[in-house]
Amino acid sequence: MRFFSHFSITDFSNAYLLGPDKQGDAVLIDPGVFDELLLKLVENHKFYVRYVLISHAHKGHINGIKTLLKIYDAQLFCFNHTTLGFPCHRIKGGDHLQLGEFDIEVIETPGHSWDSLSFKIDSFVFTGDALSSGLVGKTETDYEQSLLLSSLRNLLSGLDDNTMIFPGHGPPTTAGIERRFNSFLKDEP
Repeated sequence: MRFFSHFSITDFSNAYLLGPDKQGDAVLIDPGVFDELLLKLVENHKFYVRYVLISHAHKGHINGIKTLLKIYDAQLFCFNHTTLGFPCHRIKGGDHLQLGEFDIEVIETPGHSWDSLSFKIDSFVFTGDALSSGLVGKTETDYEQSLLLSSLRNLLSGLDDNTMIFPGHGPPTTAGIERRFNSFLKDEP
């Protein structure tokens, strides 16, 4: 597996590209933009974006889909039946996807948004806006905050300390670092 990240100054969001060791079908996670740099990243590695995983439907994570679908015949996977008017394969927590050579575990992480999903691929977890380095996603109510914290604690409890976490915004982190140092995830006294 080859792995690449793409940072966009539009909404300061991250997209992630996973491809085979050689050329072939790739998975793209959260294309908030699909600009020339991301296109070159795909094409220079002789990938074809066949699958798109969407962590949640906020614009900073989906706006690039319109451009991407003009170039690639990609399948979209998200919590909803559609995104931006395009049909999606509806997925939910507990699903396991086999997309090309990638085995993907889908984990529901609601709270930041009702449709928030995280994706575990090998020793990588892609959390969208649910979890960032030292932070958790923004919520509007105490109930949403409680739901998010519960889902994140559950997510982290099943991960090895060295599992890499790649958020929708900001730098990567590890499960061990988040368990030890993320003050939002500390158990109540």
